[in-house]
Amino acid sequence: MKNHTFPHTTLATALLLACTCAAAQQGNTAPAAVNVAATKTTTDSRINLYRISSLHNTTGLELRQREVPQSVTVIDQDELKARGINDMAGALKTGGVNVVRDEGGHYRYQTRGFNIDQIEEDGLSTSLHGAYGNPYHNSQSPSDLAIYERIEVVRGATGLTQTNAEPGGTISAVRKKPTAERRIGGDISVDRYGKVYGTVDASGALDPEKTLRARVISVVSKDKTFKDDVDGSHYLVYGVAEKDAGATTTVTLGGMMQNSHGHPDPYGLPQANIAFPRDKSLGFKWNKDDYNKANFFAGTETRFNDDWKLNTKVSYTRNDSMSAFGALANENPGYSGLTRGATLPLNGLNRYDNAGRQAAAQIALSGKYRLFGREHDAFTGYTFGQEASNTRWKRIRNNTAYNPYTFQGNEIAYPGWGDYIDRTYYGSKQKTHAFNLGTRVNALDNLHILGGARYTHWSGREFTDYNWWNDQPDNTADRNDKQSRSRVTPYLGITYDINANNSLYTHYSSIFKPQYYRDNKGNFLSPVTGNSYEVGWKGEWLDGKLNTNIALYQIEQKNRPVQLALASGQEYAAAHGKVRSRGLDAEATGNITDAWKINAGYTYNSSKYQKNENVRDLKGGNASKHTPKHQMRLYTSYRLPGAAEKWTIGGGMNYQSSTSSLWGVDQKGYALFNADVQFKINDQFNVGLALENITNKRYFENHPTRMNGANNYLGEPRNIMLNFHWEL
Repeated sequence: MKNHTFPHTTLATALLLACTCAAAQQGNTAPAAVNVAATKTTTDSRINLYRISSLHNTTGLELRQREVPQSVTVIDQDELKARGINDMAGALKTGGVNVVRDEGGHYRYQTRGFNIDQIEEDGLSTSLHGAYGNPYHNSQSPSDLAIYERIEVVRGATGLTQTNAEPGGTISAVRKKPTAERRIGGDISVDRYGKVYGTVDASGALDPEKTLRARVISVVSKDKTFKDDVDGSHYLVYGVAEKDAGATTTVTLGGMMQNSHGHPDPYGLPQANIAFPRDKSLGFKWNKDDYNKANFFAGTETRFNDDWKLNTKVSYTRNDSMSAFGALANENPGYSGLTRGATLPLNGLNRYDNAGRQAAAQIALSGKYRLFGREHDAFTGYTFGQEASNTRWKRIRNNTAYNPYTFQGNEIAYPGWGDYIDRTYYGSKQKTHAFNLGTRVNALDNLHILGGARYTHWSGREFTDYNWWNDQPDNTADRNDKQSRSRVTPYLGITYDINANNSLYTHYSSIFKPQYYRDNKGNFLSPVTGNSYEVGWKGEWLDGKLNTNIALYQIEQKNRPVQLALASGQEYAAAHGKVRSRGLDAEATGNITDAWKINAGYTYNSSKYQKNENVRDLKGGNASKHTPKHQMRLYTSYRLPGAAEKWTIGGGMNYQSSTSSLWGVDQKGYALFNADVQFKINDQFNVGLALENITNKRYFENHPTRMNGANNYLGEPRNIMLNFHWEL
């Protein structure tokens, strides 16, 4: 299939324009790094965003974006507000991440052809359990964006601060902290499909000396969608307090509770020679998802002097969920698609009860030292993580066939789950102890070498209790796998400053991820390993308000599991698989002028099997068919001058080239266009109007296992949203 063509000069023009405008206004002095713990905010959040992004979570040091020898994208908060985006999937799309749809309302995130399966909140990392495996075993729900000051995406392996992870990258989220000045504000938005979203955010000091500060955020949302009977709601309360315990120590304590309720779309639509209406749902009206999340966190920062400080952090999260659903689908890979007059069977009635617990703690020391007449940076730390999850699955077998075009969703009543035919229990636990040590040596005024290593001891357990099958006791042997692994992962990054605004850099990190597959002797396979390489250029303009980056990368992942079988039919795995991903990332983000802002990016990716992994995945074949080879994004906004200065207009587009799936279901390349306008009524009130998918493009979202009978999810049609922001 030919790729949908799109003028690649669009991005090149945007990058050139950004650099040219910035170069005309550049100064001779590079901006100083700013401590991310500062609570003072500026009037223009976009300018503040790009100046304070020291990216401590990427390397263990407080560095400006240009100083980090790795690609990092800072999600633009002003763009999210202008376009009414308040969920993680929508936010990551604006940062060029490949957001992949999964069954139900779940999403997976990818960069550089690999999954992102780690998320950091204030530097403490936890797993995204939906990265692999059955998404219905996932008890997690992503937190509403209202609690985050900013979100960053680190592309490629981050061996200094994380291990036991996929090499695609890391999502780093920084929670909102209290402000010293009292303020209260909020947002209200409503769209054409009936979604209503509202927030209230109150912050300020609680004592005259401003040594005790607090912040409270609440969210209420009615989550209607363009599809019949696919909707929901969610509620959130977040609170955080800071106390200055003397002149050198700050203590932080906070927590969040979030409840989400929804009616999911389990399997999407089949491929059909007569297109379904966009609002068609093939699930039952009683389908439901319930997610409950509670998170508690605390931390201290002790500043020994101007050079050295000690940070401690702890976090505990409890996730519980229940999903019950039934829908029409045919998941047989040989199914050729729906024809006129044909029927579609039920794919059973399913219920999943999930529980997850995550605990993490960290102690980190960082500072500066002098050697050979120069000042250098150093850091060391210890991180502990423990996670556990449990799933109870019940299924009532029912493959009754219906006409999908006349299916109403009320043909079967909500079942009594005591009548299950199949029942299985699943569970997993893992514990991690990690120590890291590193330094940034300033060998010359313009040559900086960042090196270090991380030692990780990991232990894990997975179990499956085959309890009941086909309405009788299941005699399948239960699975109870336990193992532990230790590994040292090195990291090396070099940055060379050409001048006050331009730098060249290179980066290397190793990959390490244990796996539970067993070989023909019953032993666990060696961990998945590999290497991540990157070389690039970074530019920093207008006192750090505008950042540009071009990077070339290569990621090699080895010891991938390959499924094999003995002559007796017994299945086993071998660590023979290998994938190599190569590509280019380019972006320009920030302020071209105080009134003109830009978020532009381009990604090229080619992921290839380096060895045969099965009869379908052969050497030289595409290792990530649902990843577009080309992705482009462009968003810009401009505050009008003179008498029209209260008006700000914005617009942009997102483009991706063609994709496919494991079963060869293709999606042509497409572009989505958006626009918005905002009017500043006065210093307290702002109103805006946003349009998404202006051309009303019909397309299917990226999905790794799209097939002719299931897992085809239509993207949102044209939408219009009214936004209202207030701040007192």
